Amino acid sequence: KHSHADRAQAAGTPSPYKHRGPQVGSRPSIRRMQVTVDAALFSSPLDGILKRLQASGDVLSGAIGGPLVVGTLTPQRNAMTLAAKDSTSSFAGVYRQVFASGFLKGWRGGSIPCLAAVPQFTAIGPVYLLAEKRIGNPVVSMFMASLFESLFTFSAHRRNAQIQYNATVPVSQHVPCQSIYRLMGAGFVPHVFRNCFAQMGIRLFSPHSYEVVCRLPGISTLSEGKRLVASDFACSVLAATLSLPFNHAFSWAACTPELEQMSYARRGMAMVQWLIGTYREQGVKLLARDVGIRINYTAFLFTGYRLVERTLVDLSHDA
Repeated sequence: KHSHADRAQAAGTPSPYKHRGPQVGSRPSIRRMQVTVDAALFSSPLDGILKRLQASGDVLSGAIGGPLVVGTLTPQRNAMTLAAKDSTSSFAGVYRQVFASGFLKGWRGGSIPCLAAVPQFTAIGPVYLLAEKRIGNPVVSMFMASLFESLFTFSAHRRNAQIQYNATVPVSQHVPCQSIYRLMGAGFVPHVFRNCFAQMGIRLFSPHSYEVVCRLPGISTLSEGKRLVASDFACSVLAATLSLPFNHAFSWAACTPELEQMSYARRGMAMVQWLIGTYREQGVKLLARDVGIRINYTAFLFTGYRLVERTLVDLSHDA
């Protein structure tokens, strides 16, 4: 007996069982199926992650915008530290000390605060927005976000202050650099209130001052985005001024190791006495210098972060 293929070949007609390509179960077919299945397995979670990231502009703003602005403004932060321990130098004199060892040395001690900026601005952004949504009170939400922020950044900011201070004084006057794993210490309370007052500009003042800023001469010619930046900056200048006493108290406490041996009440009294005594002796000239140094950091910090946050949130809404 002959098979159907043999009879078809003898008749001169092509066999339907030949030249049909790889059959199901053949090796090339199995390889293609495996590649397709693997691509589906890997692409599905990856697409999901990308979509979540695109839809989470407030989270991305903390992870991207925070380190960006904190790292860029490291010299200004170092200037605030030196100003707290130096009441004689002028505004320019403080910055000369910051860059005394070279231009790049102005960013001394900035790596740890850059890493800490991720949870710091996650608190300023998503934590604040979540608390404000749940509680409905922006003041309480700012305090909760500031407390969360200080728990993650206090040790890094204190160590940065100590490194910068030690770089400008003789070895005999060096203060010990505290571990970054010690989350609290002398200066923690003013650090929390500093954070709370500093973010008032973009969270509490700016939404209500936009129309006022738009009435200023020449502002009407700017685009809406630039008007928002101008409003954020103006309000951040006010917030920087209000947060000055708390920032000064923190910077002074970070570089005054004697406070570690005191009770909380005695620390508070020592900080208040130092603030009052310093400005009573030096007067308005020193106050104006310190306000200028504080504005030069805080106003640009929060205006820059708010710009990044607003841009990423808008992009996430368009995604």
